[in-house]
Amino acid sequence: MSTTGLLQTSHPVRKKVLGESNAGPARWVLAAAMWGAVMGASLGLAGVLEDFSWFPQAAVVVAVTLLLPALLRGRSALSPFAPLGAVAGWLMAMALMFFPGTSLLGCIPTLETLRAAGSLSGEAAAVIMGSLAPAPANAPMTFLTAAGLGLAALLIDTVAITLAMPAASSVGLILVLLPAALMTKSGIATSGFVGAAVGFLLILGCCRWYAPDGKLRPPITAAPSGVLARGAALGAAVVLLMVVVPAAIPGFSHGVFPQGARLGGDNGPTRLDPMIALGADLREQSSRINLTYFSNTSTAQYLKLSTLEDFTGRAWAPSPLPEGLDSELRDLEPSPAANPAVPRQEIITLVTSETLNSEWLPVPPSPVEITDLSGRWLWNPATATLQGQNASTGGQDYMVRSEVPELSRAQLNAAVLPTSKALDPVFTALPDDVPAQVRQTTQQVTGDLPTPYAKAMALQDFFRSGTFNYSLDTPAQAGYDGSGMAVLGDFLEAKSGYCVHFSAAMAVMAREVGIPSRIAVGYAPGAANLEVEQRSGVSLFGYQAAGRDAHSWPELYFEGLGWVPFEPTPTRGSVPEYARAPSDSAAGSQNIPLPEQTTPAPITPAPAPTTPAPADATAATDSTVNHWPLRLGGGLLALALVGGPGLLRVVVRRRNLARVRRGVAVAAWRTVAAGGTVAAGVPGVLAWRELLATAVDYGYAADPARTPALEAAGLAAMLGTAAQPGVRQVQGAYEEAVFGSGVTTSGRDDLADAVESFHARLRTRATVWQRVRAAVAPASLLRR
Repeated sequence: MSTTGLLQTSHPVRKKVLGESNAGPARWVLAAAMWGAVMGASLGLAGVLEDFSWFPQAAVVVAVTLLLPALLRGRSALSPFAPLGAVAGWLMAMALMFFPGTSLLGCIPTLETLRAAGSLSGEAAAVIMGSLAPAPANAPMTFLTAAGLGLAALLIDTVAITLAMPAASSVGLILVLLPAALMTKSGIATSGFVGAAVGFLLILGCCRWYAPDGKLRPPITAAPSGVLARGAALGAAVVLLMVVVPAAIPGFSHGVFPQGARLGGDNGPTRLDPMIALGADLREQSSRINLTYFSNTSTAQYLKLSTLEDFTGRAWAPSPLPEGLDSELRDLEPSPAANPAVPRQEIITLVTSETLNSEWLPVPPSPVEITDLSGRWLWNPATATLQGQNASTGGQDYMVRSEVPELSRAQLNAAVLPTSKALDPVFTALPDDVPAQVRQTTQQVTGDLPTPYAKAMALQDFFRSGTFNYSLDTPAQAGYDGSGMAVLGDFLEAKSGYCVHFSAAMAVMAREVGIPSRIAVGYAPGAANLEVEQRSGVSLFGYQAAGRDAHSWPELYFEGLGWVPFEPTPTRGSVPEYARAPSDSAAGSQNIPLPEQTTPAPITPAPAPTTPAPADATAATDSTVNHWPLRLGGGLLALALVGGPGLLRVVVRRRNLARVRRGVAVAAWRTVAAGGTVAAGVPGVLAWRELLATAVDYGYAADPARTPALEAAGLAAMLGTAAQPGVRQVQGAYEEAVFGSGVTTSGRDDLADAVESFHARLRTRATVWQRVRAAVAPASLLRR
């Protein structure tokens, strides 16, 4: 057989397998419109992420997600599988952009790819929970953003084209705009709002003027349909809501579109987040009181929430919690523990969280016992911090008993032994991208100083010597605001910054000279509030910490003494006595050489404060869930995944039956493979299609090759003779519309009633599994 003959023979086979070819431009025009809509709406993320470095990768992910379903729609037999093609395109695009090294051919995910994606998702979750907007546009956040935009594109493509509901595709664009609405005080950026609106109009216009077979719809469809009037009414309603809602709900007071101001304004609890948000918190200089506490100390105390010790990424981050942590909160002890020969003073602190809402518990230095705390909290001895497990500081009122080491210069000078192997290596690790300016400056400052303490003092004195100045504005203006190694070189060059820069620089420079370090995040000593509380004859003095007292400081590790705080930030906090110049701090006669002496030193008793009465044993132990936005979003997403298809099916059924009852003013004609014309919108056709779709939802296997009579017999057999009249009535109307000489376009209540009766009977007779399947995963949504 000749080559030409072979091709002629294979063409019918290919046509039979793949179906008719849809060569029109509609699928490409629609894909381009949806890509523009998603990327236009993504401009609204301007206040959520620091910059737009994520945009190119996200654009590729969205494009490939829309490309594969457009290709499948090129053949009629493959068109129903377009949603699966979108999923495949999304997976391949994510693998290509973020995990080419672990993927087959650079774009086909493997198990290793999935593991890497899970790890990156965990990092993104840590950034979200550890940052306020704008979050850094690092690799985890770029991954999360691209994935989210790709899923939004998948949703829009499926709803607008596969389900033929272009108006409902606005849900996907709303999901893109939600992060800015919920997470930022400025709300949705104007560019994002305009981009989403223009993109939505493009989708509506393209879906209106292009038929599913890729051809332009005939001009007859341009007849008045009331769309313009309904659109104007909807627009007026939206504008009215935008005016009324800000006035009616407190907190909607900022931004061009102030949807998000309520969640980030002054009406809800405040939350202190590590490093990246600290600058924004400080620049607000909020005088709102976050914490109040009573203590037997004569001065205010530092209150630590969390520590940041992982310096290997683009931003500082806390280490993951290890397994098996203690939740009893008694006999607390840091690890490694300080030499017991160090004298200690017992301090009692009664803390009340006024507006602070954090998963990290603020505690004074060296806690050994915490009582009257509701919820489950885990003590991490490696960092001396407490983190809640579905618990928050909101509304907490608790007592902390501390044993604070009384350190001296002589003790610190004596701590010269190498660091114990028991210390986690995370406290000494440095990445390869430490700026050369940092290494050079460290060498110049520390030189050949003999002891770790001498080097630590040289670093602290370097920052407090007067050559550096404290400024909240310079880092933002000069472009090195935030955290991470990249900003330290610029900070040392400009010699201007705030606590984030001073604490991070000293911590990194300490590691450069071999001293383990970490960054503490919490509150600097606040102010006395002039209140005094008497407990068993002992005076407890009142203090308060406001938003402007948010602070970070370095803690350095000395073998035998444990973790020791320093204060390199000028004009902030207070320098401990052991870290002052020799002229300001006498050596003292009770200094103990370390680590040779291990006899426990006596603990100086506190001035007999009384422990608060124990809480009622029946008191509620529930605490405010700190992660409620993330959990609410996850719950809504799970609800949408479970209930979304069923809800969508209900909407489609109601819309179709409403059109059956209403009828159509003008028939929408299209040519079919068998020849002739079919009024796709006439009541008879719509009722027949809805009848088939309802049966398919409950397990019926429809076959396009059957005649309407055979199909009607199969439908009637599902319910017996009682259903035959209604099924035959709908069949007759369908055959009249398809094969009759005239087409009736007036409304048919009788056909809609017949379909509803069929559905009610079918649901009554169905098994529990069939009803669940029809409600959760209706099969008719998977076919055109």
